[in-house]
Amino acid sequence: MTHLSLPYLTVALASLLGGVLASWKAVRPRRTAVVAAGLAFIAFLAAAHEADGRSLHDPLLPCFLADGLNAVPMAFYAALTLMVLVLAPRRDAAAQAPAGMLLISLAIQMAYAAAGWIPMMAGWWLSCLPFALGMFGSQKETRLTSGIRLASCLALTAAIMLSGGASITGFAEYGTSAVIFFTLAVVLRKGLFPLHAGVVHAFECGPLLPKALLFNGHLGVVLVARTQVASLSESAHHAFEFLSLAAVATVGIASLRAFAESKPRRLLAFLCISQASFMLAGITSTNAEGITGALTHWLVVSAASTGLICVVRALEARVSSTEDPLMHLGLAAKAPRLATFFLICGLALVGLPGTLGYCAEELIFHGMLQNHLSAGIVLLVATVFNAINLLRLYNTLFLGVLPKHVINIPDALPRERWSLTVCILFLVLGGLMPRVVIGWRSDAANSIEKSVHAVSGH
Repeated sequence: MTHLSLPYLTVALASLLGGVLASWKAVRPRRTAVVAAGLAFIAFLAAAHEADGRSLHDPLLPCFLADGLNAVPMAFYAALTLMVLVLAPRRDAAAQAPAGMLLISLAIQMAYAAAGWIPMMAGWWLSCLPFALGMFGSQKETRLTSGIRLASCLALTAAIMLSGGASITGFAEYGTSAVIFFTLAVVLRKGLFPLHAGVVHAFECGPLLPKALLFNGHLGVVLVARTQVASLSESAHHAFEFLSLAAVATVGIASLRAFAESKPRRLLAFLCISQASFMLAGITSTNAEGITGALTHWLVVSAASTGLICVVRALEARVSSTEDPLMHLGLAAKAPRLATFFLICGLALVGLPGTLGYCAEELIFHGMLQNHLSAGIVLLVATVFNAINLLRLYNTLFLGVLPKHVINIPDALPRERWSLTVCILFLVLGGLMPRVVIGWRSDAANSIEKSVHAVSGH
């Protein structure tokens, strides 16, 4: 077992945990949380740089590791956490909310870094805790949302118990019962059709920014990737095929269902669900091209959807009528920078040429078309529908005549401009120089492809 030269993962996770405790009752909780998130980002970035595709365990906590699959997402998710904390409106960064966001980040990072199933399970359960404790104010979750999240944790727990202590990083034979529960956990966590309604309710009801952090953890994709690398059973191979078809169905149905929506939060939820399901469709393909596209799209969806969600929340804090507009709001007249940030993030999410989203989706399309022609066609058509829905949402929020009651609202504040600019630069420069970002994910994709072929041969 090889180790990192320094306990970067221990430092990062301890920074997040310390930030939770320090910001819980702090006078200025946002400032404390931002410092903790910044320290965690530096530590995760150092771990990713040293790992460089290798599998290295933390010297103090060997139950955590950095490898080709999780090193980049850990650093990237730490940056997203920092971005959300900075962008959060003042009302969303008061009381225990920053501590709750850090707790979500800690849970997701534990699941990412897990070198065994127990830390992975602990991360899933811990991600439910901030909502159970009511750390985000008086806004209530629906029973559907909390029930689906709890059910996913129970399914993963059952799968781990039935796996008999199999390794998360080494080949193992999983029984049919364990595979069924692993699959159920993924379906519940990802919100695949027909359970995508839980994600829509989560976006519509309750705090939006914490839900963005939870959604962009993409723990279902992490679980599939780890199971693909670790499993040699034939039942697991059939489960991956089922998940691929379920993901394609979710992409198509969500893109169609969005046409019936007018509320910005619900329309944004369907758009994010459809685009995020691309990842699962690609990662369960049997070739490195589709898997690489899925792993790259993981970063695109996380960055672009976070940018969109933060802009929508910023508008909600400025104008109350954005929650259920009866007409086009015309907010581009008062907030042209926010309109520009929203449009670029949205176009990158749906794969505009010249952005990283285009490169990622192109790889997924090629991977799916080689093995499942009809599924590849569904993804292509759904991309067109998603682009139309994005423009519908943009038109509702930013075009048209400004309502009379909107006298004056501020455009993007300095902290919003800088954070969203970094997000835009990643999406655009990544599209202009895709080999750099794709190179970060190619080692993990090759490893997953070899494992899938080993399952087929077995």
